[in-house]
Amino acid sequence: MFSKVLLCCLFAFVAAGVVEEYPPQPYSFAYDNTDEFGTRIAQEESADANNARVGSYTYSDASGITRTVKYTADASGFHATVETNEPGTKSSNPADVQVASSAVEGPAPVVVKAVQPAPVTVHAVHASPVVHTIHAAPVVHAISHAPISFSFGQAKSA
Repeated sequence: MFSKVLLCCLFAFVAAGVVEEYPPQPYSFAYDNTDEFGTRIAQEESADANNARVGSYTYSDASGITRTVKYTADASGFHATVETNEPGTKSSNPADVQVASSAVEGPAPVVVKAVQPAPVTVHAVHASPVVHTIHAAPVVHAISHAPISFSFGQAKSA
C-alpha cells in the first residue's frame, strides 16, 4: 500500500511540472461597435513591458447620454476619471475616482399647496314611520297527487 501511495505522489510531482513565469508582453487592442438602436460602445487599452495599462471605454446612446472612463493601472494602483452627462450625476470624487459631470440639472421642484374642496350642501333626511297593513286570510292547502302510470313494454298509443 505504501508503495502505491509513493508511486501516485511521484506521478503527481512529474505531472505538475515547473511553472515558468514570462515577462509581461506589450499589447494593445481597440473596438468600436454601434448597434441598430444607435447605442455606441467602444474600448481601447494598451500595456507596456512593465505591465502598466492605459485605456478608456465609452458608452453613448441615441438620446445623447454619454459616459467615458479613462483609466491607468500600474504598480501604484488603479486610477480612473469618469466624464459623463447622465441625468442625476454631479462632479465628485468618490473612492479616488474623478467624476466630471456636465449633466443639465432639471427644474427645481415646485411646492404645490393642497386645494381645499368646496363646501358640499347636505340635506337632512328625517325618518318617518312605516305603516304596514296586515290582513288575516285563511290558508288553503290543496292536496292532489299527480297521476302515475307504469307500463311495461310498448308505449300506449293515443
